[in-house]
Amino acid sequence: MPSPFPGMDPYLEAPDIWPDFHNALAGEIRGQLNATLPQPYYARLEMRPEVGVVEEGGYTRRVVPDVAVVRHQGNAPVGSVALLDAPRSQVSAFYEFAPLDEPIEHHFVEVRDASRGHKLVTLIEIVSPSNKRRGPDRQSYLQKQQEVLASDASLVEIDLLRTGERLFADPRLAEFVASIEPRPDYLVLVNRAWQRDKLSRGFRVFPATVRDLLPCIDIPLREGEEVLLDLQVAFNRAYDSGPYRRGAVDYSSPPQPPLGDEDAAWAEALLRS
Repeated sequence: MPSPFPGMDPYLEAPDIWPDFHNALAGEIRGQLNATLPQPYYARLEMRPEVGVVEEGGYTRRVVPDVAVVRHQGNAPVGSVALLDAPRSQVSAFYEFAPLDEPIEHHFVEVRDASRGHKLVTLIEIVSPSNKRRGPDRQSYLQKQQEVLASDASLVEIDLLRTGERLFADPRLAEFVASIEPRPDYLVLVNRAWQRDKLSRGFRVFPATVRDLLPCIDIPLREGEEVLLDLQVAFNRAYDSGPYRRGAVDYSSPPQPPLGDEDAAWAEALLRS
């Protein structure tokens, strides 16, 4: 079942929906690349754990809701009032609560060269909510970003989240993106390893609003050798095989995070139609 939106579906940004979609999209990107990459390149999925903890307003919280097990134990209390004249011999009714505080699986895609000892050629990152907020996951991401930019591997960053602080490697890039009109809701950045020098890091910037198709981007391999990746096709396949229009997403309520007034009216009309 296709998404009701032409490009990115803003309902998928909800914290309880995003991890499933993130991983599905990474799998589709891998599949699309392996169908088009020339020999000796191949794409594979990799995973690193994220704690999903962010720091906001002087306290920490999990950006993705925990899954918890709650089980009722004992007999439910009755409505009548009991007069106690002796200690009771049974434990009162209670609930068993067990939070499942497991790390989040953050999937990303690597393009490697089998002819050069399976060397990393390009890293494709899909930004997560905890990457865009202060906390250990953001620090870990920024460290990995700098390691790749200091290497001879190219970097592709896909940010399909409207909220949070973007992960710009250069403040001048932030200034440039801020000047783009209309203001992009989503952003894809491509950094080619062979275009770096000690003074500058060139980025190809693909902006998109919630009303646009997701971009078709070029994935760098070696200088003069690239392949296309259609993110809209990858999105459509991930959405179609997922649970989102099968009850996992409530399209009768506004998306979280909410859209601006004009986009909210546009989305409501789109959903009605």
